[in-house]
Amino acid sequence: MVLSTAQLPLSAVTGCWNLFRMQVWCFLLLVLRVAEGCTLEDHRETKQINAYTGGSVLLPCHCTDLHSKPERLIWEKYNTTNNTWEEISSKNDQSTNKLRLVNGHSPGNLSLLISHLTTEDGGVYRCNLEMKEHRFIFLNITAGGCVLEKSTPQSVTAHTGGSVLLPCYCTDLYTTPEEFSWKKYNMDRNTWEEISSESGQYRNRVQLVNDHSPGNLSLLISHLTEEDGGDYDCN
Repeated sequence: MVLSTAQLPLSAVTGCWNLFRMQVWCFLLLVLRVAEGCTLEDHRETKQINAYTGGSVLLPCHCTDLHSKPERLIWEKYNTTNNTWEEISSKNDQSTNKLRLVNGHSPGNLSLLISHLTTEDGGVYRCNLEMKEHRFIFLNITAGGCVLEKSTPQSVTAHTGGSVLLPCYCTDLYTTPEEFSWKKYNMDRNTWEEISSESGQYRNRVQLVNDHSPGNLSLLISHLTEEDGGDYDCN
């Protein structure tokens, strides 16, 4: 049986037309959404970030939609000597693993992680999206970033023949101190004496347990003796 629109009730025709129009609108919206691609968040904005030598820093850059994938992205640093923008790439830095994009499962996250910071890493960076949109970051590097976590003197109990961990941390575990030392107070001489695994009573008995956290300065003492008791200082 063939049924013409003329035989349909007006309400049915109107409903069909509205449904068709909604489908067309959704289709157009989808096409526009795909065609938009990545739009850079905070386009042309400048952000200042402070970091410390030896540590790591994340330079943020995102598409407004984290699921959008840009066709082309370039991270650049301004060369004040040549007055030019120079491209920086993790592909050219495989030996030191200093640079790394951290997009994970979000292609629209264009942030750059810089590790093992030096004073030379300071300057102006640009997240350059398809040569059309930019995000500027001014990175300020300060030498020596470790600030010891404040704590009251701790009392640690251990047994002869065993091991003990003396805790000491930077407030930021990813910062590397320029210089630090562990010392023990010598009551006979009334002085603080530096501890070394190379000589003295601690030869081959002490070690740092920082693993992958350079800001963890904790000291492990093994094969404890009664002479190991006393006051220690992480400085």
